[in-house]
Amino acid sequence: MPEPYSISLLNDSFPPLIDGVANTVVNYARELTKLGDRAIVVTPEHPDADDSRFPFPVARYPSVDTRRLFGYLAGYPFSPETLRQLKEQKVDLLHSHCPVMSTILARSIRDVVDAPLVFTYHTKFDVDVAKLLRGRLLQESALYVLASNISACDEVWVVS
Repeated sequence: MPEPYSISLLNDSFPPLIDGVANTVVNYARELTKLGDRAIVVTPEHPDADDSRFPFPVARYPSVDTRRLFGYLAGYPFSPETLRQLKEQKVDLLHSHCPVMSTILARSIRDVVDAPLVFTYHTKFDVDVAKLLRGRLLQESALYVLASNISACDEVWVVS
C-alpha cells in the first residue's frame, strides 16, 4: 500500500469565517482524509475558531485584525512557528487558495519543505482589487503582488 500523500491547503478564510473558498478547502480536506491521504489546513488565527471538529489538523498562523478595512483578519505570513510545524508534518504538496498572504506563506514554506506549490485561481482577484482599493497606484501595486505570487507557483489551476 502506498504511503499517504500529505497536502497542505493554505487559505486566508476558514471557519468560523465562511465563504465559497473556505467551504472548498473544508470539503477538499475532508475528501483527502476519506481517501486515506493527509490534509493540513493552514490559515490565519481567529479568536472564535474551534478546529477540534475537523478530522484533519488545522495550523493557524498569526493574524492582524483588518476587519475595519477588509472585513476579516489578515494572515501575517512570516511565522517561524508555522514553518517548523509544516516541516515536521513532511508536506508533499502545498496548495494555496488565496493569492496574497497564503501564497506569500506558501512560497516561504516551499523552500523549507521542498514541495511543489499549486495555486487555484478561484475568483476575479483583479475585480476584487478594483473594488477594494480606490487609488490607481494602490491598485497597480496590489495587482503586481498578485501577479508575482501567482507566477511564482509551480502550477496554477483555474476554476471555471
